[in-house]
Amino acid sequence: MTAGPSARRHGALIVGTFAVVGAALGVVGFVTAGWARTQFVTGATGTAPATFGPVFVALSVFQTTVTLFLAGPVVAALLGLLSGSRFADEATAGSVAAGGTLLGFCCMAGLGILGLSALSGAGTEQTYALGSAVGPLLLASVATAATGGVAGVLGSRFVR
Repeated sequence: MTAGPSARRHGALIVGTFAVVGAALGVVGFVTAGWARTQFVTGATGTAPATFGPVFVALSVFQTTVTLFLAGPVVAALLGLLSGSRFADEATAGSVAAGGTLLGFCCMAGLGILGLSALSGAGTEQTYALGSAVGPLLLASVATAATGGVAGVLGSRFVR
């Protein structure tokens, strides 16, 4: 006789996967924003590099943050379907997927923003303050958890 799937193990798998994706996006965001800073601030020439460069770096950092937030529901849907398919009970599947994606998304976004916060030097004066990302992060976490929960229920219902 085989034991049923462990809700704790599936939740940990979801959170761990989000954390790995967040760490990778944080590193990639730091590298690309640093590259933008080097190209458009440090090595810039022309009529107004002091004006264009910092704005471009700020837009690069903002774009990476938006990518973090947009990746949340996509990763949640995939992990919710996969994890939910392991549970016969739809309520368990939905709650494991929703809880895991909520915690996982906060880890992912937090690690990604932490990577971006390490960016410093000339041309980084116009990047957003970290505290200003909290509100959008909370709203995105709700949407991500809902996506994960619904995907978990769908996985339990249809993918077995």
